[in-house]
Amino acid sequence: MAETRITPSLLLLGLIVSATAANSMIFFAGAETRIMYSELIIIASASIAAFLGILLAYRQILHNRSHSKAYICLAIGLVLWLCADIIWASYELIFHVAAPIPSLSDILWLAGYPFFAYNLIATYRLFHNRFNNNGVLLASIIGNVIFVAYLISLTIGLSDFSSQGSVSMFAVLIAYPIMNALLTIPALSILIGLWKERPWSIPWTFKSLSLFCIVITDSWFAFIIISGLYEQVWLSSMFFGAEYLIMASGLLWFNKFLASYKNQGTASVTNTSQDHLKITDGFRNRNKTPNRTQYLQVLVAAILIGGILSYGFLTSLATESTRYIVPVEGQNPILIGALLPLTGTSSSTGEEAEASLRLAVEDVNNQFAKTGLSTRVGLIIEDTKTDPAVALEKLKDLASKGIRLVIGPSTSAAVAAVKEYADENDILIVSSSSTAPSLAIPNDNVIRFVPDDTHQAEILAKQMWDEGKRVVIPIWRTDVFGNNLQSALKESFESLGGKMLDGVGYDPPVGNFAASLHRINFIVWEQELRSLTSKVNDAVKQYGADKVGVYIVAYDEIVPILIQANRHQELQSVSWYGSDGSAQLEGLIKNVEAAEFAVKTNFLNPIYGLDATDSFNKLETRIVEEIGRVPTSYAQVTYDEFWVAALTLKDVSALQQDDIGSLREAFINTANSYVGVTGRTELNDAGDRKFGSYDFWAVRPVYEDLKNKASFEWTNVAAYPIGIDNS
Repeated sequence: MAETRITPSLLLLGLIVSATAANSMIFFAGAETRIMYSELIIIASASIAAFLGILLAYRQILHNRSHSKAYICLAIGLVLWLCADIIWASYELIFHVAAPIPSLSDILWLAGYPFFAYNLIATYRLFHNRFNNNGVLLASIIGNVIFVAYLISLTIGLSDFSSQGSVSMFAVLIAYPIMNALLTIPALSILIGLWKERPWSIPWTFKSLSLFCIVITDSWFAFIIISGLYEQVWLSSMFFGAEYLIMASGLLWFNKFLASYKNQGTASVTNTSQDHLKITDGFRNRNKTPNRTQYLQVLVAAILIGGILSYGFLTSLATESTRYIVPVEGQNPILIGALLPLTGTSSSTGEEAEASLRLAVEDVNNQFAKTGLSTRVGLIIEDTKTDPAVALEKLKDLASKGIRLVIGPSTSAAVAAVKEYADENDILIVSSSSTAPSLAIPNDNVIRFVPDDTHQAEILAKQMWDEGKRVVIPIWRTDVFGNNLQSALKESFESLGGKMLDGVGYDPPVGNFAASLHRINFIVWEQELRSLTSKVNDAVKQYGADKVGVYIVAYDEIVPILIQANRHQELQSVSWYGSDGSAQLEGLIKNVEAAEFAVKTNFLNPIYGLDATDSFNKLETRIVEEIGRVPTSYAQVTYDEFWVAALTLKDVSALQQDDIGSLREAFINTANSYVGVTGRTELNDAGDRKFGSYDFWAVRPVYEDLKNKASFEWTNVAAYPIGIDNS
């Protein structure tokens, strides 16, 4: 049987290597794929643990062991948790919606705890006469009570209890640490009691480490809230995956041990303990691993771990956020840069812009080929991660490649961050969705194919006034985009006789977490919404709900904000208004709670609008085929930007490209004479689009059957041309 012998050191090294391999996939994954890898690794690890648990229970029943019920319960608990993990992954990977509270996953996870508890209590009763560690048991109880009390007090301070949904969230959040404590107390006593009793201590060491990982995972939100490192919430997935791998290692040892232990078991604790001593003696005599073999195992493990980490690091570098679209034929290649928010709080804008640019590259090169031109155009796309600092770094990278014309960035905050560098280094910035009025500066190197937000603010202020609103309370991201738009609306609304009260400004979050549907994110937004609720209540008491409106300036983070707002009855009593940053977001209509809130509050969102010509509709259809949803108008604007950029660079010499004055003049002349899928692209003195209109988009229910089960869709409810008096 030597070929099947598993030593403790070999089992430990195997666990370290497998955990390193699994978690390195998560650690080195890009932000856009990290959730997918996390969920798949967790499911795979949970499947292995559940299989070994079922196998162990089967063998216990087969050998008619007296404590087989304990292992049957362990197997049931692992199967319940596996099912919960699969359902949770479907929320995140398939449906892309926030799980309800409590969700079916919560029910299954919590249902698994009694089975684990039975396994632990049965084991404790079996061996407790050998422990003699009442002090350990008492210390474990006191420590767990203090820790759980702290988590409960922290959660109470962050929670709102004004709605059933908020109470449910609080109950679910505290249920996990309470259940963990109930498992940890007996587990710690068993571990210490059996520590010197090998081979029994081996699986219990793994079991206890597994429970420790569970405690960290379920309590990770406390660290996130206290530290403010919201983007690091994904680290809990690594502990979650490790939890199952550690549990599987312990179960593997149980199965290996039972393979050589054919005793039928005993009915009494005393006899079981005597059998245990015999097994322990045999184990000590048989498993003296030579030092040379141990050293070899460590060396192999070190090589494997080093290789895994090196491969992960090199792969992460190779999959850096740079994407190349290079022409396959032709001469005189022209390269254009693009700075897009492919991840982060404006990733929906980046996704549709990338699809539009890929189509534009194809169409431009096809047109050049048809007309006999040898020139071809390529594209280098950089991900700004919706982070202004990253946008500046990526622009410097593009400049080092000799690129002097860049499409993007998409957000005003990112444009503001790169503007000085672009002006000083003769780079032309062409943005399709930056609208901050403070960036409307004549003769600079920033050109925008959309009007600035003074027009959006004027039209929205008039819409609010016409709907009877006399008081508006803002909640906005305090970056260039949010500050400018909030100030512009305040000026326009108060010029009509209205009043904008002091609102709630929030630090603009960066990264994927801000727009994620993780429950910790709902706790984060609860603080802003609690303040907003107080202000809305005061305004409604003074002016009446029909005269009060809430104005929100946000990007993709609007989805978790509205999901959480739906749990505040007071916020549903007034009308809500948004901006182009939240118009037509697919995630909003996918999440029922957010969509229901938008319907209840008649959530209106203005965005730069375009005439639906044949060419516009055809391009929209092609973009939908690429991304699976209807894009905003900014996607078609990006398409026209690339055409104007390509036509400009085709006609200017290399010498003119190096002269920013000549390049800017040539680009503006081309734009002023070009008519694309978005119509005329003529620019004003500040380099912003001169003509256009604004559409108002609202969420409306679409009833699917006679039971009034509804899905939701964005509907264009009004259009206002720029510069036309609509009174």
